[in-house]
Amino acid sequence: MAKRTRIAITGGAGFIGLATARSLVEEGHEVVGLDVNPDGEAALAAVGAEFINCSTSDKGGLDRAMRGVSRVVHTAAIVSDHGPMEDFIEVNVRGTRNVIDAASAAGIDGLVHLSSVASWGYEFDRPPVDSSWPRRQGVPYVDTKAASDELALRRGAAVVRPGDVYGPRSAPWSVRPLEALKRGRFILPGAGEGLMTPVYVDDLVDLVLRALWEPKAAGRAVTGFAGDPVSAADFFGYYSRMLGKDKTPTAPRPLATVAATAMELGARALRRTPEVSRTAMTFISRRAGYSTELAQTLLGWSPTVDLAEGMKRTEEWFRETGLLPAVPVS
Repeated sequence: MAKRTRIAITGGAGFIGLATARSLVEEGHEVVGLDVNPDGEAALAAVGAEFINCSTSDKGGLDRAMRGVSRVVHTAAIVSDHGPMEDFIEVNVRGTRNVIDAASAAGIDGLVHLSSVASWGYEFDRPPVDSSWPRRQGVPYVDTKAASDELALRRGAAVVRPGDVYGPRSAPWSVRPLEALKRGRFILPGAGEGLMTPVYVDDLVDLVLRALWEPKAAGRAVTGFAGDPVSAADFFGYYSRMLGKDKTPTAPRPLATVAATAMELGARALRRTPEVSRTAMTFISRRAGYSTELAQTLLGWSPTVDLAEGMKRTEEWFRETGLLPAVPVS
């Protein structure tokens, strides 16, 4: 185990940030979570971590928060398929720059930036490898993750590019699909043949911590997902079966796109986030996976939770939290 030390996590009360905080506290480290969500204080306290209400736009606040810190895990970001580009730029790009600047000013030389396979976009002629540079695609989330990924690498951070992170508390890949399926508002384009690259949250945290402690990870990017890609029909089929459905609804892509457009317009009128957007259709329509070779060879990482086990744990959490009815005791 690494020497016990003080570690800062931006977005500390978020899905991945909180899971990382819990793991580090269990290892005996002193953890401080930076977050703008006031409810984050209770969540971080529950796992034994300190809370600081601080935005990545607050340079002075970041400088103060970095005092006495020896390592940083940067997870704070807007993770959404919908929203104004300027908001994504402010948080995902400028926020990343501010965190790196504050860590550098404090003399911190160990920083992990949480990126995404989305930084490569979703349309490419051949599967990218770890050394492939990010590329723009005209989608706010994709483009700003690409820009922050490139920025972090050029500044010497270790970069982790996870696949589709699911599990307890995952909004994009667990909670939102389940809720949309409940309401009959989730449709896969085509026959659901698009590929998913799932990674269970605990396996991702293991990869992040390996990158945090390995000096050779600085200035390099590693990719992590569990095994071979699976079809969207197979992935979301788990949620459908949890709801007693045989399979996830599908529709020809043009019709699915029309339905997503209608949801976007309805959500805009109500000033809400659409349950399914046209961009979301892109996210579940990729046609190739990614290499995880560097995560294995450089960091010795290997996922331990396969999709069936990960979905079993996720279903248990759904039932514990009331997102699904409790299973009757037989």
